[in-house]
Formats: sequence, C-alpha cells, structure tokens
Amino acid sequence: MGRRAVIAAVVIAIIGGAVYYFAFYGPPRQGSDREQILRMIVDVERAVEQSRVSGVMEHISQDYNDSHGLTRLMVQRLVTAGARDRRGVNLSVQVPDVEVTGDEATFAAEVDYSVSGGEMIHMTVTGRLAREKGRWKVISAEGWQGAEAAYY
Repeated sequence: MGRRAVIAAVVIAIIGGAVYYFAFYGPPRQGSDREQILRMIVDVERAVEQSRVSGVMEHISQDYNDSHGLTRLMVQRLVTAGARDRRGVNLSVQVPDVEVTGDEATFAAEVDYSVSGGEMIHMTVTGRLAREKGRWKVISAEGWQGAEAAYY
C-alpha cells in the first residue's frame, strides 16, 4: 500500500471515529452541568414560543413518565396541539434552583405564561433530568400540566 493510501486510511479512520463518538456520546459538554441545564430550559422556552415541536421534544427523554401518567408520546401530542394553536404563547421563566448529582438533576422553575397576550398565569414547574448520551433530558416534570387547559 502506498504512502497516500496509508494517509487516506488514517484520515478516514479518524473521521469515522469522530462521527461514531459524536453519534453515540453526543457533542462534548460545554460549561458546567448547571449551565447546560439552564441552556436546555431556555431552548425549550424558545421552542414553545416559536411553536417548534421538535425543539421541545429533543429535550424530552424517551423514558419520560410523570405522576399524571403522561409519557413522552402523550407530551408530544400536547405540544403538537399547542403548536397548532395560532394564538401564540409568551413565557417568562426564572430558574432559582438546579441541583446536580452525578448523571441526574432536579430543577424548580417559576413560570409566567400568557396566550395571545392575555392575562399572565403563574405556575411552579419542577423537573427531574438525566444525562443521556452527554445531553440533559427531562425524565419527569410536574406543575405544567394545567397549562394545556389554555388550548382546550
């Protein structure tokens, strides 16, 4: 095998290894766990305001299950129904509490929301997170379930 072929094989192996690593373990962590969690919450807030179902669901674990018996599929249906409503949602989220223990975390958020610029409604949302393939995902959340009443 010629020198060029060896170099090409090495480059292909390195690229293949990087693709494999990022596909299975996710991008390298950026910032502390707390910062990553806060960014995830901001991403979900923006996705809700922009009616982007995929933007919300990318942060919901396949193993999602809450005390109301909701699963990931049920949450997806609720998010989709909300996204179809043309009235629009405005959110204001404050996250005073994030606790991380290894690959699990909890958060508490104070959320004010309005639909179509109407009256602001307050709710306290608590959640449990798990690190999955290098990214934080919501595995359970409480306190948000009453918000879907705005759409029904």
